[in-house]
Amino acid sequence: MEDFTGAYIHRKKDALALLTLNANHGIAIFHLGGVAIECRLKALLIMYHQIQGWKQNSRRTGDSLYGLPIKNPSHKLMEALKNMPTLYDKAMSDSVFLNHFSKIIHPLGSSSPDYITLRYSPKTELSTDNWQQSFNHVLGWLDQNQRSI
Repeated sequence: MEDFTGAYIHRKKDALALLTLNANHGIAIFHLGGVAIECRLKALLIMYHQIQGWKQNSRRTGDSLYGLPIKNPSHKLMEALKNMPTLYDKAMSDSVFLNHFSKIIHPLGSSSPDYITLRYSPKTELSTDNWQQSFNHVLGWLDQNQRSI
């Protein structure tokens, strides 16, 4: 199994390091930041279901997915969240979180490519200020709500 916690820590450091540079690296920041959150969600998903590998059955008693195989959500952040019903319910009742989460998934707007596809964009002059607020909010929210899982 991949080390999603380790990957999360290092991709977060990478994104934050790029934010300190004078040159505009918006696309790389959006991409790496999205990957950091993806890795964080996957680490939480593994912990939530008490599994040690993808496709293993959930061991979380009382959960609607108990006994069902847990699949790797790939780059689908909302799917990762949905596969943790307790956390998903909290997220769905928090419009501020959902707004920030959406900005991580689609940094340039809801009709733009997602954080994965965006890596192919040739754009260079992009503001990262609002995105960084969303990045910090989502990570803080996940840390705060990790206790519920």
